[in-house]
Amino acid sequence: MPSTSASVYALHHTLPMGYVVSPFISPARFQNTVDMVFQDLQESMDGNQWIIVVGLSPALIRRLADAEHPLENLNYRFQWDGVIGLVKVIASYFHTLATTQLVGAIDSQLSAMLNATTHIRWGANTAHEPTAHNGKQPDEAFFPPSRWAPVSHTWSCPTLIIETGVPQSLSRLREDAKWWFASTNGNVRIVLILIFSGSTLHIEKWQLAPPNGPRPLGREDINALRLQNPPMPPLVPQLPATQQAYAAQEIEVTWSHAAGAPLVLPFAALFDQQPGPGQHNIVLEAQDLCSVAGCLL
Repeated sequence: MPSTSASVYALHHTLPMGYVVSPFISPARFQNTVDMVFQDLQESMDGNQWIIVVGLSPALIRRLADAEHPLENLNYRFQWDGVIGLVKVIASYFHTLATTQLVGAIDSQLSAMLNATTHIRWGANTAHEPTAHNGKQPDEAFFPPSRWAPVSHTWSCPTLIIETGVPQSLSRLREDAKWWFASTNGNVRIVLILIFSGSTLHIEKWQLAPPNGPRPLGREDINALRLQNPPMPPLVPQLPATQQAYAAQEIEVTWSHAAGAPLVLPFAALFDQQPGPGQHNIVLEAQDLCSVAGCLL
């Protein structure tokens, strides 16, 4: 599914039917709106999980984007552009668990190959703010040593992003993947999309096509890129106007089967450097992915 990153990113683009538009009147009203969306999601583990919030002040944006102390302790992810915000209501405990279990599987392989002095960082839902006027929280973000300063506890741009949601949010989360590439000039190398439906875990690995590749990127071109072992995202910056994002892998996981496995995360894409002795790509085999899904199903 090829796509060229747009120069202007609309918060309402590709939202599912039934998304909510609401002004921020008070924390109590906002909590009621979030609770309403959350309760609707409980019936089928699907539906709308999005709220557009209009008329936000800079102070309210700061409160909504606070990763450690979210407003009213509500479970959501927040994105904003100017005075307009977009809230993704976390559908269930299992959607959070899908993210944490996948992070655990990746971490397990990292711990086995890296020495104790190698500093890595998972940023959780800390917002990335490319400008003074917009920003976005992921569900999870990975920072290699080159982008994480352990002394000052600051970081620049992640190399890997995870976005999690319900089936009707898939189109929107694909747009989120493009946002990450565009807003970081391609310095985010990979975006993993996790869709949990209650019976399956659907995983998509999004990345950018090589800058010297065919334009526009067609289905045959994508299939050819997918045959590479593994498909390697560009390791150089790309301006948004030149980007072509595509799904390099799609995997359907149940507790006993993972069609499309293994999930491969190239070491060079994660760490901004080629692997050294004893270092290698992260490879999550079918058994690893079924273990992740087995905690959810």
